[in-house]
Amino acid sequence: MATDELLPPACAFAVSVLAEYEQDPEAVPEEAVEAARQHMASCPRCKEASAASGPKRKKKKVRRASPSESLAAVEGGETAVAAPALASTEPFQAALPPSQPSASPTFAPPSSGSEAQEQTIRISPPSTGDGLIDCQQCRQLLPEYAEAMDSGQNVALLYPEVQAHLLVCDTGCLVLLDLFRQEAKANRKYRRRPVRDPFRVMWWEMSGFFRGGLVPISPRALAFGTLILVLLLTSLTAFLAIRWDDARYYRPPNTHLVPTPDGIGLSDGLKIFDACNAAGYQDKRQAAQAMQAGNTRKAEALLSAAVAISDTTGCNSAEAAIYREDLRVRLSGHPYGIIVVSFDSGPGIADPQGGTDRHILYAAYTQELVGAYISQEQYNSAQMKIPGAPLLYLVLANTTGEEEGALQIANAVATLNAKGNFGDFGLQVSGRPPILAVLGLAPSRLTEVVLPVLCRAGVPLLAPTSSGLFIIDLLSQTSLYRHCTPGFAFIRFSADDSAQSRAGADYAYNELGARNVAIFYDPSNPSSSSSARYFSQFFTAHRHTRIVAQETAVASGLLDANGRPQASRDDLLAGLKDALQAQPRPDLIFAPLLSNDVMTLAEAIAQLPRDQQPILLIGGEFVQPTAIQKLVPWVRQNQLSLPRIYATVSSAVRPPSGDSPWPKQFYAAFCTLFASPGSFCSGAAALDQGALLFGDAVEMVALSLNQSQQPGQQAQSTQGQGQGQAQASPGFPTPAQLVQRISSQSFTGVSGPIVLRLWDDVLVTSTRAAPAILELQQDGSIQIAQ
Repeated sequence: MATDELLPPACAFAVSVLAEYEQDPEAVPEEAVEAARQHMASCPRCKEASAASGPKRKKKKVRRASPSESLAAVEGGETAVAAPALASTEPFQAALPPSQPSASPTFAPPSSGSEAQEQTIRISPPSTGDGLIDCQQCRQLLPEYAEAMDSGQNVALLYPEVQAHLLVCDTGCLVLLDLFRQEAKANRKYRRRPVRDPFRVMWWEMSGFFRGGLVPISPRALAFGTLILVLLLTSLTAFLAIRWDDARYYRPPNTHLVPTPDGIGLSDGLKIFDACNAAGYQDKRQAAQAMQAGNTRKAEALLSAAVAISDTTGCNSAEAAIYREDLRVRLSGHPYGIIVVSFDSGPGIADPQGGTDRHILYAAYTQELVGAYISQEQYNSAQMKIPGAPLLYLVLANTTGEEEGALQIANAVATLNAKGNFGDFGLQVSGRPPILAVLGLAPSRLTEVVLPVLCRAGVPLLAPTSSGLFIIDLLSQTSLYRHCTPGFAFIRFSADDSAQSRAGADYAYNELGARNVAIFYDPSNPSSSSSARYFSQFFTAHRHTRIVAQETAVASGLLDANGRPQASRDDLLAGLKDALQAQPRPDLIFAPLLSNDVMTLAEAIAQLPRDQQPILLIGGEFVQPTAIQKLVPWVRQNQLSLPRIYATVSSAVRPPSGDSPWPKQFYAAFCTLFASPGSFCSGAAALDQGALLFGDAVEMVALSLNQSQQPGQQAQSTQGQGQGQAQASPGFPTPAQLVQRISSQSFTGVSGPIVLRLWDDVLVTSTRAAPAILELQQDGSIQIAQ
């Protein structure tokens, strides 16, 4: 082979690859080395040149002159290639494009000695002065370049330096490119396309840590996916933080939704009014179904299960206990008389699929049933030991706190007293037992509605929680009540609004040192108006006292979440602001208002500085100490100062004293059956005043039944009675006789000492009724202040 003959590209590629592999094995891809060796083994010219050249000399490693140069200069300025077959001494020059300076390889003359027959061809590397890359750099980028070409991308735009090098390279980069393209084509199905969906990018960002590996992602999709993910995480974090803050500092009261119970009506077990405890409610519903099916054993077991439920949220099982006691009375075979016990469950209709929050309503108002049941159970337990002794049977009457409900109950009682058609009203009473009395139908606005109906029916009304003084004026000054059917009477042995207002005024002046007072009252409510009027009268009777402001809060059209009327919050706060700006500034506020309105005033006063907080005194028949106790945790959560709060009530829980067994029996039964686990059953707030008053009212009827009848009294009571009037049943007094016996009673009750008297023929009141003053402590307990 002549020396002036150009080397074929394949031969030149094989020679250069093997030469670089000897210098730096790691810099040359294995595919290129394998291709060069295959070419050297199959090419006759290369075999002949390799056999003539003998053992190869070890070359020094190429040293790059500087990092800025893309093609390093070979040591000594040229690369030696053994080619003994080239005998010509003329220089060998490779064809170059016009833009690149020519590089002329120079052939060294043959040396002496053992190297005389060997000629060395030195090929100068191409110049990199124009910013081109060398073959070594090109081969590092060739895999990516080949994949881009196979994917149909614009390689001239993505890899311009590789594209320029391939146009001028004649040392084998094109052959290596073909190899890489074949490999890219074979691996095409294993390559991933770039992810362009932002939502898929979000998924890969969240789950890529667990998958491992790299995923090609479009830059725009990566940007939008990351932005959306950051916004979502920020929103979720803010939502969870707000919920956590609300759960920690603004925890709502313990409420629950249960199927709506029955509304207005009478019940001795078939209708369910109390749904405070969900489990007990379901047991009572199932017991009612069992009684309708005639399965009394199952009904008694279910009612016992409802009574045994332990509740720490304020609910009680008095309704279930009364239904169970009535069931035992019906099965005992003893004669029994009926007391209709009225209470207020709040608005509601019988809708098993519906639901409403009943917790606050029942926790406060069913305590009246606790006192009624304890008195009934104590009396019946003793009477069942005597054959044929009369028993007491309680029929619950739900008014839902509305005048319409109270009037419907009164008409039902009048019809039952005249006709005895108990089955028509859904009652399980057999025969025609007498209706002894009606208990409840309070507050005073409901009592005013039902008085004419009961007056015509001749049924006595025991209304100890109806403390409005205007009821007494109505009965004593209206001619209608001079002609009532014999047996009607209004019996109240508790302190009225006048007595409570006087006790509150004296305590505010003497004990609290109040001299300037602001009064809040509801002019649409007679009891609230009379309480405010009497407090102003008794307070100003003291020296150096003044009523500095009188604000009104009308509870008419607005209802709270439980269907209870309330005054406008804005009107109350505006009135409080005006009262506090009065001169001189009031040091006490007297508020005979509903519990919701009182809580609004108390919360507003708690937000004032402690030295500017007036004392809050609550009065009238609206006081619910258990509702006021909820103010304490609210004040603590908001880090406020609890104002001084006092309340005048008709009665409060006091330790039993004296020789009377009734208070001891009452509290013993209460602690056994109804006291919450882990709580004191003798505190001032353990029972509402309604429970104490209802307990004493049923005890009055029980004491009247125990009195022995005089000879001939039964015969006289039935003479002269017209058709439709109630007659005495064997062992039971007539309503008129019952009123006479009650009016002469004197005993120590759980609500206080009771000494009754009858006046104006229809009024029975106590001469020793004494109200109590309660104080809310900083720890949430309620103590008797006076």
